[in-house]
Amino acid sequence: MKVCLNYHNLGYNPQFGINKVHPIIFKNHIDICNDFNSNKNIDLTITFDDAYEGIFTFARKILNKSTIKRKIVFPIVDYIGKNNTWDSAFYLNKYKHLSRDQIKILVSEGWEIGSHTCTHKYLGRLNNDEIRSELVISKQKLEEIINNKVTSFAPPYGIIDKRVLEISKSVGYKEIFIQKNKNVVYSDSILLVERNNIYSIDRNKNIINKINNSRLEKKKENFISSLNVITR
Repeated sequence: MKVCLNYHNLGYNPQFGINKVHPIIFKNHIDICNDFNSNKNIDLTITFDDAYEGIFTFARKILNKSTIKRKIVFPIVDYIGKNNTWDSAFYLNKYKHLSRDQIKILVSEGWEIGSHTCTHKYLGRLNNDEIRSELVISKQKLEEIINNKVTSFAPPYGIIDKRVLEISKSVGYKEIFIQKNKNVVYSDSILLVERNNIYSIDRNKNIINKINNSRLEKKKENFISSLNVITR
């Protein structure tokens, strides 16, 4: 059984919204994941969209000590080492993104790096040339930083359509990490990985239910995801 849990930010202070998880709660989540790895046959991946510094500060040590083999960070390339001014809630939630050096350290410790585009724009509103630019340039810049191929891509808001799928394939991506229960066209030539988003409101029981593919958790995620329309 393959399971992918997706986080955004980690930190102790409260924020506007539910995308930042308390580090102690995060550790509890990973302890549960370790238990599942030990007792059940699952293929578990942990991903982080946006690549905030909280990943390096709080998640790095916890995950490096865990039994989770695959850990992927998806930076917004134009904001590497910068503040999150792209975010509509920036004046309420000011955070810094991972630096180039921090990304290199994570890679040296076995983490993977994928693209989250250059600007975090909703790709559905861009034309084909703009989509291609977002995917090609972000891929190239990340490959320069990590000195390796970048073959994974997570579209902003977890949404793709046929155009994005075809362009992703044409520029060399092998995996696209998406939000669960989105209407996408599956393809044999590229792997679409469905993820469970994790929020500050999620506790141990929620993580267990997400790993076990709970319908209630799917409905909750879909509702929260639908609210992202406001920020596009």
